[in-house]
Amino acid sequence: MAPCVDADTGVWKWRLKTNYPILGGLTPTAGGLVFFGDVGGNFYAVDSVSGQKLWGQKLSGAIGGGLISYTANGAQKVAVATGFISPVWPVPIATAKVAILGIEGDTRSQ
Repeated sequence: MAPCVDADTGVWKWRLKTNYPILGGLTPTAGGLVFFGDVGGNFYAVDSVSGQKLWGQKLSGAIGGGLISYTANGAQKVAVATGFISPVWPVPIATAKVAILGIEGDTRSQ
């Protein structure tokens, strides 16, 4: 489950249920997006205010770490490591790689 908690008050703003555990961090951006992945290999982009799932994609392996968001040639990119393997979590065996995804449209100020 991906939660959003108000840092000043501690009040839950929203939660997004996922089918697999989330072991890596959630990455919010100034553009109003939150990115994260789960050990099922699912990568998500959600609205930071409402928690509404805006986009999702199954990647080639489990996601067990964080990600980075950056700008290249005026376009926002997101890089995420896939292929997390663990003797504790039942994840599919996959070759580790870094997936680079691009963001289209108005993402407000980064």
